[in-house]
Amino acid sequence: FFSPSVSCCRMDEKTWQPKARPKYNLKKDVEMTEIPQSDVHDPDDDDDESVTTPPPPPNDEQMSTWAGLKDIFLGNAVNWLLLITPLGLVAYMAGWNDTAVFFFNFFPIIPLAWLLGRATEEVSCRTGQVIGGFLNATFGNAVEVILAIVGLRKNMVELIQASLLGSVLSNMLLVLGCAFFCGGLFHKEQKFNTAIAVTNCSLLFLACIALCLPTVYSYVIPDTDNEVAMSHVMAVGMALTYVQFLYFQMGTHSYLFEDAEDDEESEPVLSMSASMVLMGFITVLVAVHTEFLTDAVDGTVRQTGLNERFIGIILLPIIGNAAEHVSAVTVAMKNKMTLAVNIALGSATQISVCVIPMTVVIGWGLNVRMDLNFHIYEVLALVVSVLLVAEMVRNGKSNWLAGSILMMGYLLIGAGFLYMPKLMEKEKAAM
Repeated sequence: FFSPSVSCCRMDEKTWQPKARPKYNLKKDVEMTEIPQSDVHDPDDDDDESVTTPPPPPNDEQMSTWAGLKDIFLGNAVNWLLLITPLGLVAYMAGWNDTAVFFFNFFPIIPLAWLLGRATEEVSCRTGQVIGGFLNATFGNAVEVILAIVGLRKNMVELIQASLLGSVLSNMLLVLGCAFFCGGLFHKEQKFNTAIAVTNCSLLFLACIALCLPTVYSYVIPDTDNEVAMSHVMAVGMALTYVQFLYFQMGTHSYLFEDAEDDEESEPVLSMSASMVLMGFITVLVAVHTEFLTDAVDGTVRQTGLNERFIGIILLPIIGNAAEHVSAVTVAMKNKMTLAVNIALGSATQISVCVIPMTVVIGWGLNVRMDLNFHIYEVLALVVSVLLVAEMVRNGKSNWLAGSILMMGYLLIGAGFLYMPKLMEKEKAAM
């Protein structure tokens, strides 16, 4: 019994040997695991000037600000027009001809208007819905307001009236028409929220009433100045109506406007302080360019043969509406027609029911005769344009032909304003 166990316990040298310990090369291992000299603190080196402290980590807020500014300024191709900004300043300071001064200060305002709108959106994203809506209502058409203030200081009432009316016509006919047309090229038929279209058209009809009454009154009873006081009352009434519309849109009936929100809208990329600084800087630049531009209007009229009303109706609205034009066409081609309609008609409503009354109140404060007594030809163009737009949007569907009709209406009205000075001269002669 014990013999197998004994034999099992006996092992020859070849069968079993103790496991050899690993041989360590102390010098080699120390060299392989040598600690970098920069991580070893030697007290004797405290006074050595060659030892440099590592740089502080970068400021995350500073990096995000620069990244946000880069995204804003390089994110839109129209911002390349900012390169003309120095030429506009030099043209005015060096006394170039008025036409050069006008156009070199005209084109930089287009990207500045877009940047001002983007900065306003950055602030609105961080202030909540109520304050954000107020900021959008205030600064959404800041270029038109700045142009109006500069023009009123120089008593250029006819130019301001024409530019404001031209902005409304441009948004209703040109911007919406291009959105319908370009969207119809990619989609046979597009649908949109009729509640948004009907609400904006109702406000536009209200603006037509406010403009028609003082204008017709001045023609029926020409020997009084009651249309000025009438315009003040109507301006306050329209402003109050627009406040109610904001509450209706963002408060009680916000669900009707949910389809008009851009799902692809990015998060804010700037801090509140950076956004406010950007808004202030761009506002100053817009004011400077607008000042130079308005100074050159009279000379441009003489040198080019274009009349002042045509410049106000056709050219100046391009400044403030270029951003809306691009945005509306882009989202329309993506089959987001509700958003496109809200951009076009919303901007037209904001100018007609908010900016125009604001301009009348500003003129009232500056003691300038800025009223709602527009020329009867301008009021007629506005009324028929609102009727055409209301007819196009009443069924909540759009196609490329509807867009073509709206654009042709804008071209016809623009061509008609070329003959505006002759009509005015005949009227003055008859009176």
